[in-house]
Amino acid sequence: MPIVPIRNDNAYVGVAKQTTQGTPVAPTTFFRWLDGTKFEFDMKVESVWEGDGTRRLSQVIKNKQNVKTTIMFNPRPIEMGLVEQWVMGSGSDSVTAPTVSTTLSSSVTAGATTISLAANTGLTGSGTAKVMLTPGGATEEIVNITTPGSGGGPYSYTIASSGTAANAHSSGDVVITSATHTLTDQSDGSYYTVEIGLGSLSGGGGPTIRIADCKVNSCKRTSKSGMLLEYTLEVEGLATSLQVSPATVTLENHSPYLYTQGVWTLNGSTTGDALAVESFDIHQKNNLDIVQTENLVPSAIIFGNLGIDVTATLVMQNYQLIALTYWGSTSGTSDAQAIGAGALILKFTQSDGFHTVQYTVPTMHYEKITEPAPKKDGKHYNLGIQALGVSNQGANTYLLQAAITNGRTTAY
Repeated sequence: MPIVPIRNDNAYVGVAKQTTQGTPVAPTTFFRWLDGTKFEFDMKVESVWEGDGTRRLSQVIKNKQNVKTTIMFNPRPIEMGLVEQWVMGSGSDSVTAPTVSTTLSSSVTAGATTISLAANTGLTGSGTAKVMLTPGGATEEIVNITTPGSGGGPYSYTIASSGTAANAHSSGDVVITSATHTLTDQSDGSYYTVEIGLGSLSGGGGPTIRIADCKVNSCKRTSKSGMLLEYTLEVEGLATSLQVSPATVTLENHSPYLYTQGVWTLNGSTTGDALAVESFDIHQKNNLDIVQTENLVPSAIIFGNLGIDVTATLVMQNYQLIALTYWGSTSGTSDAQAIGAGALILKFTQSDGFHTVQYTVPTMHYEKITEPAPKKDGKHYNLGIQALGVSNQGANTYLLQAAITNGRTTAY
């Protein structure tokens, strides 16, 4: 009988937010997964040794069974908001509506140099504005228009810098500026469904596994010189079921974030060390508590203590961070009790000027600087920094904030 192997890139990962614990839902958001993504049953078994006059094992029983999933991907602007809400917790998304929300008064042809809008709210000042035409549609695009427009309603706007519309749009299509989603860490999170297809696409014989009641144990936001922004989610789920068929996978049609699009503010400064960051991790740990009662499958998951770990590798230009960490201040010269304190703001802005994400750690305490080691290779010194996000003895209402601008106008 012939063997029919299944390619190991025949796979998908989809998620969706549940309304009710214990009721899984079909996935609506699908990630472009990276190597390192995996799924495993976390099953605990016990060997039962009973005195029956022999030296043989009597039986093995299951004590507990749930699921652990690792999802690695380069986030896009819309899915990033969903993920940050999943990580940060319920009610974490505070939405600021677009300043411009109107419609096209007439159709737009591909190559057009002007657009006509039904309203001019938010577009009366002198300058330019980046607006999204037909958000979420197949012809969605972002154009930069010159303001103010002309006319008394409808209002005509010229696309700036001799630009043109790339796509055709219909009269009545929505036109918006970006919405802002400000997400901060909360006391607990909603349950999500995760669905994994392992060789089930394109008629493959592998399983499609749906995992109910999932929460994020940890999220690592990371990147390094020349690379893309990358997320690694460690997810715990309660119950699994085999699906009859795989989902129809639809992927977000926006770009990921480049490391080169990032701007750092480190300890209140945008110069010096802030210009010399070679890599970083912002690692959020929710330290989930898995609660098991009468059943084999655990009954609930709750957020535990929150940890925000910030690590980075810098090109060494001076010894100020060493002094701050071990001598109490950037100008310190001897051992000091004072903890080195700082802050982090890191903002990525895509080339369209519309999609951004900004991470803010308002207070972090430095716990270690990896001192540079002399080496006879003629290369530069590096400094490795390790810091912990803290509440500043309760003065801060969050340890980490993620502010995302995109075309979604409602909360996640």
